[in-house]
Amino acid sequence: MDAARTARIHEFAAAARPLWAENPDGGTLQEFLKQQGCDGVDAVMATMQVVGCGYIEAQRMFSSAPCRAPELAFHNEFMEAWEQSQGDV
Repeated sequence: MDAARTARIHEFAAAARPLWAENPDGGTLQEFLKQQGCDGVDAVMATMQVVGCGYIEAQRMFSSAPCRAPELAFHNEFMEAWEQSQGDV
């Protein structure tokens, strides 16, 4: 990961820390990150920094947040198509 992306993730995390301190709710955190334009892997990494958790817990927060439903649906559709394509080889 390049330095600019790392810095951007740190900035998202720094902006989200006060919200997490006030309301430690994974869905609220994801909504805030989404509103800031922090999506995908960057949101998971920012969540790890804010919450102080590992990748699996951060991924669960990301995946279970209602505001992330479209991203999760896209991921699931992509993985299903990829798995189906493997049978075609």
